[in-house]
Amino acid sequence: MSRRTIILWQALAWLPLAGNAQTTQNQIRPEWDLYLHPWEAVRFQFQNSYRGAPDTGEWQTYFSFFIQTALKPVLRRELRNNPDVYRNRYLTMRAGYRYSTGIGQPLSTPGNTAILELTPRYQLPWRLFLSDRNRGDFRFPHGQPFYARYRNRLQLERDVRYRRMNFTPYIYDEIYYDTRYDRWSTNRYAAGIEFPVNAHLVLEPYYLRQHNTRSKPPHVNALGFKVNLFF
Repeated sequence: MSRRTIILWQALAWLPLAGNAQTTQNQIRPEWDLYLHPWEAVRFQFQNSYRGAPDTGEWQTYFSFFIQTALKPVLRRELRNNPDVYRNRYLTMRAGYRYSTGIGQPLSTPGNTAILELTPRYQLPWRLFLSDRNRGDFRFPHGQPFYARYRNRLQLERDVRYRRMNFTPYIYDEIYYDTRYDRWSTNRYAAGIEFPVNAHLVLEPYYLRQHNTRSKPPHVNALGFKVNLFF
């Protein structure tokens, strides 16, 4: 790829920010996830993710642990060799704990969060799949009162097979209800692709846009990249 092409792609990625720099923040979001699957019905997930604003040097890091179980597989032939076998299931349940803290100039107050999730998946025409993640965040920020958030995420995806390679492009939209404000405060939408590399590795680049009426700045553009390991 030529240098001119790289510069063009970078310009397009940050184009929405050109006239709105004071209300929109650029972020990069690297993440790695380790999945251990000791039993068919239960698996463990260890997650380490970062959110950084290169312009300001603000970074937030998240350390998470989850226990997950799932019921009733769904037929998805293209994903037969995908390491993430839980994506073939009709109903997934997950519970976990997350600790967050700032690096340098923190983006938010450090704290602890208990998480509960329930995600049904539905097969649609044209080989599309819809997932409806319902998530509760029970947050205990340091030095601040307890509060909770309900998050609902609708994700649409399609398995694609090209020669010997399988991959899954997806889009989603997620909304947050925050008990601090007694209102729906946040909306985020994203697009990405999952690439299974081998029996243990899935790579996932994505782009995310977020609007939060109660944060400063209220808008975020983020480029993310996940490394998922399965054992």
